[in-house]
Amino acid sequence: MDLLENLRALVLVAEHESFSLAARELGLSPSVVIKRVNAAEWQLRTEVFRRTTRRVTATEAGQPVILKAQTLVHDFDELLAAMRNERIEPAGTGALRVTIALELAAFGLDEMLSAFLQRHAKLRMEVVWLDRAVNPEAEGFDLAIDLQLLSYPRVTEMALMSLPSALVAAPAFLDTAERPIHPRDLQKHPILALESTGRRWAFRGLHRIVTVEVTPRFVTADARSVLEAVIDAQGIALLPQYLAQPALDSGRLVRLLGDYPAVEACMMARVPDAKASQPWVQNLLAWLALRLADAPTRPA
Repeated sequence: MDLLENLRALVLVAEHESFSLAARELGLSPSVVIKRVNAAEWQLRTEVFRRTTRRVTATEAGQPVILKAQTLVHDFDELLAAMRNERIEPAGTGALRVTIALELAAFGLDEMLSAFLQRHAKLRMEVVWLDRAVNPEAEGFDLAIDLQLLSYPRVTEMALMSLPSALVAAPAFLDTAERPIHPRDLQKHPILALESTGRRWAFRGLHRIVTVEVTPRFVTADARSVLEAVIDAQGIALLPQYLAQPALDSGRLVRLLGDYPAVEACMMARVPDAKASQPWVQNLLAWLALRLADAPTRPA
C-alpha cells in the first residue's frame, strides 16, 4: 500500500504542479508529500519531476509514468468503490478539451456534457464547436465527436451511436422536378450536402448496398444551413433523421426513395492514443456511451 499512496501523491503533484496544493488535498503536510514523491521516484527508478523554487513540472521520462500512475490509482479506487457499492471520480482535479461537430448541435450533447460536469466538481471542461474535421491529436483536444468517415494516425476511434439518415426534399421542389425513383437518379438533381456525408452516398437495396456519386451544388458542415436550403426548395439533401424529422412531421419536407433507405450515419468519438488511458477521458466516454444508449434517434 505504501507504493500506491506514494503514486497517489505523485499523481496529485502532477495535476496541481505543486507540493503544497497536493498536500492540502491529501490532508498532509508538504514535507510528507515530498517524501512520498521522492519514494515513488526511487521505487520507479525514474526522475518524474523537475523542481524549481516556483513550480514543479514533469520531466520527459516522467510524463508516461504519470499517465500510467493516474490509471493505476483510478483503477484501484474504482475497484474499492465497486466492492463498497460507491461511485467515485478520478483522483484530483482535471481538465478536458472537447470538440464537437457543428452539425451535431441540435442533438443535445451540450446538455450531456453539462450534466457530466455537474457530477464532477473537480473537473474543468472546454467545449469547442467547429464546422470542420478535426484531428484531436494535432490540435490538442482530449476528445473529438463528429460524423466524419476519417481516420488519423495515433488516434483511437470509438462508435458512439448509429444515426438514421433521411433523403428529403421540399414539396415545392418536387412540383418542378421529377421525383427520383432510384439512387442513380440523384445525379440529375441539385444536391445539398453535409461535409460529413461526402460525395458517395449509400442506400440499402433489396439485396445489396447501392452507392451513387453526387456532385453537390452546396456543401457545408453546418447542418442547419442545409436544412434551411432544402426547406427553401433549393434541392435534395441527405440529413440526419433527428434533424429532418420536425420538418417531415409538419409537411415542409417529404422523404424520398422509400424503397432505398439511406445507410445510417455513425456518431464517432476520437481520442488521441496518448490520452486514451486518462481516467477523466475514460469516465466521459463511459458517460456518453451510457446516455446515448438510451437516447432517441432525434432529440426531444
